[in-house]
Amino acid sequence: MSIDKQKLQKLLWSEVASWKADCGELKQNAEALGEFLGEKTVEEVALELLAENERLTAFEEAYATACNVRNRLIGENEALRKDAERYRWLQHGHSGYIEVVEWIGPHATGMTGDDLDVLVDTAMSKAVQP
Repeated sequence: MSIDKQKLQKLLWSEVASWKADCGELKQNAEALGEFLGEKTVEEVALELLAENERLTAFEEAYATACNVRNRLIGENEALRKDAERYRWLQHGHSGYIEVVEWIGPHATGMTGDDLDVLVDTAMSKAVQP
């Protein structure tokens, strides 16, 4: 709906104030509001505004959901990036690879998941960077 909400609000408040004060401006304010609305009634405009609010609320909820999904995917992507760096580092035979393999051998049962990641990250940090 393309309606000037600020102008509508101003006209409505003018009419309310005139009606409450029971002053002579009531007719003038009602006419100004009528001209602004054209063929529509105040009730029709109110229903359209309520429908617009519902659409905006649904959009805001969808946007929030999309942002949550995006943030989750960013976190997952970061975890995958770290895993890929570890794998590439091991794959390309850096000197730390031997240290990792030698250490894992006798301790293989406890070296999985986060423990293994820490071990590889430590070896990577000690390796000489080209």
